Amino acid sequence: MKNIGDKEDRDKELIGKIVEGDEVAFEEIVKKYERRVWNTIYRYIGESDEVEDVAQEVFIKVWRHAKSFKGKSKFSTWLYRIVVNQCLNYRGRHKEKPASLDEIMEHGRTPDSLKVEIGDEEKPKIVRRAIDELPERQRIALVLSRFEGKSYREIAQIMGVSLSSVESLIFRARAILKKKLLPLRKKGEI
Repeated sequence: MKNIGDKEDRDKELIGKIVEGDEVAFEEIVKKYERRVWNTIYRYIGESDEVEDVAQEVFIKVWRHAKSFKGKSKFSTWLYRIVVNQCLNYRGRHKEKPASLDEIMEHGRTPDSLKVEIGDEEKPKIVRRAIDELPERQRIALVLSRFEGKSYREIAQIMGVSLSSVESLIFRARAILKKKLLPLRKKGEI
């Protein structure tokens, strides 16, 4: 089994080949990372036919900007930065958001009425909606940490912020989610 250093060295080698126009190296990078890229994009923009388009934009950026990868961080960190930027671009172009949990409850759907409607398949959607409502930077930090398994140090590199900023962003995101979801959890709805 290859160790992490070997994988990082292989990624750097492939990027070097991509800079030279090697399509086979590019295909190897795409195959290696496409699932993770797709999953990350899905977590940011939700159920959308656009996930595949955003993923393609990410890999086009990798191809076009491979020479900007200097090897100071892991390739995956550089790649996730591209993914985050493309997701932010997408969200900026598509401002329309689904109704918030607060709006749903304001318009006559109380937690008791939600309880009847919410099946097991709906519970992740409620959590997803609460995550979607987080401020952008908090959502990015939380998704990278909780769903992508990135360390706080990696998140700081990806987001271009300090380590203490990442800690603060994730702390605040968790506090907001707890405030929104705990009442529903206490009632057994999620």
